[in-house]
Amino acid sequence: MAYLGLRYYFANQCARRDRWAEEVSSHLVMSSSSAYFESLHFKDIRSDGLVGYRSIFVPGPNESFAEAALLAECSRHAVFHSPDFVFSYRLAEGEETQGVYKPYFTGLQERQRQIAGACKAGTGQVVRYTDIKRFYPNISGDLAIRAWQKACDTAQMPVLSRDLGIKFLAHHAQVCQNAAHGKGLLTGPMFSHLIANLVLRDVDEAMSAAFPKRYFRYVDDVVLVGLPAEVSAGRSQLAAMLSELGLDLHEAGAGKDFELASADWLCGEEDFSSKDSYNWMFFVRDIKQFLISQPSSRTKLANRFEEEGFRIPLPDYSVQVSDARYQDRFLDQLRRYPWLLKKIFRQATPSTLLIFAQNLRAEFTKSLFHNLETGHNLDGYARKRVIPKIRYFAGRLLYLAKAEDLPLIAERLRRYPELVMLAEILHSVGTRDITQLLRLGSNAAQSAAQPLKLTSGAITCQIESWGSAERQGLAILRANGIGIAGPADDELNRFALWNERGHDLMRSDEPFIKEMACLHGISEHARHPGILETALDHREELAFDATTPIDTY
Repeated sequence: MAYLGLRYYFANQCARRDRWAEEVSSHLVMSSSSAYFESLHFKDIRSDGLVGYRSIFVPGPNESFAEAALLAECSRHAVFHSPDFVFSYRLAEGEETQGVYKPYFTGLQERQRQIAGACKAGTGQVVRYTDIKRFYPNISGDLAIRAWQKACDTAQMPVLSRDLGIKFLAHHAQVCQNAAHGKGLLTGPMFSHLIANLVLRDVDEAMSAAFPKRYFRYVDDVVLVGLPAEVSAGRSQLAAMLSELGLDLHEAGAGKDFELASADWLCGEEDFSSKDSYNWMFFVRDIKQFLISQPSSRTKLANRFEEEGFRIPLPDYSVQVSDARYQDRFLDQLRRYPWLLKKIFRQATPSTLLIFAQNLRAEFTKSLFHNLETGHNLDGYARKRVIPKIRYFAGRLLYLAKAEDLPLIAERLRRYPELVMLAEILHSVGTRDITQLLRLGSNAAQSAAQPLKLTSGAITCQIESWGSAERQGLAILRANGIGIAGPADDELNRFALWNERGHDLMRSDEPFIKEMACLHGISEHARHPGILETALDHREELAFDATTPIDTY
């Protein structure tokens, strides 16, 4: 929903300018009330068999754009940049184009390297993992405002930027009050990540001073390295400082709070630098290179993939690369680097990409089943190591494995409570039965929608009681162009189907629906499937929805 909204917003060429974000979007936020979509994301299966959800609040397109403008302004001031020992949600710098924050995986890799360095720096050490309970929802509105104003004072932020941040936080508080969700900071908006880091700034500085080069934080996940007594005292110190902020750590000895010898930890030192991740990265890079350099061959590649049972999303870049400015830049590159053209056509062809995909299918299947065999009875750090590996291979096999193999993989994944959602996604794509999938929420539905729409066949859906999660999942599948019988009496599904030209939805009492409908505009048919199949810009990355960390807030 967030992506769709921004794409409709940027259909207006004027909105694609920095000045629009800094002036128009910000002005509209300052003069309006909140417009958020509460997206129900799968959290767990409770002991009574019911699904637990995490509420992710998605700002309307205009507020999202204003957020980006404010975060860009923040990136120009040192106080808003995280210290070296905080590895999550680092603001982008300079001409970086991958988002307002640096890619999450680079932070994980760097933290892994630094923990390894700390482990090797002394003998007899232990590594302690601990985790903050319900981190974002437990940050109060007053605490968030104080952290924001303190940073603004240090940076001497412009008045408009300062006030815009306070307005965002007022919107958060309003939604929390209306939805009875948390104490004042929402999970979902980009601005929340910056605020959370600012709230913990003093705690981070104090802990780093007590554990120089041995304190590491990634969002709510904290690691301490040192001698056993030292680390035990450090955890107590951390708990005491967090308590003053109204935050708590998970119980000692629980699944998210454990300790192991540094020598044992070093067995997993290379977990984030395997050749498998690089092979996947190169595969995705080659696909994008092919789609940009040979857009007229996109259908041919899609047909080859489908014949071999692959479900690889191939966005259409043809309009973007036909732009005169892009072509001028591309021709300039060819004049400067004449070898580039030969490299492009030699490396990226349907045949070479097909072979690449076949090799990945075989390699990832072998690696997945190896980890499934070895990981079932593990606990503690050993389990913490193996679960991401299983999730990594299974998530990519959703796109690579043959359809008939997906239910078999899903059955093996169900032995791991941490992988219930991923198991159901694979099962629904392999069987085209979404009955159980829809109750898992929006993130599960979108992850399944991407490969589901690339294969033919009827969809089975036998839901007797349609709750909020099921209706959200249904709307997301419909927005992706997947035809499914089901209710269409709520505004989200009416928006997804767009059977009424949009007049009524543009007058909706729900601000988010109203904004989305107005940006969509009056038309006979929904524009959503076409939007999701085309790229906004030639720099837009290929998105594989089931491989992103959407279930790890």
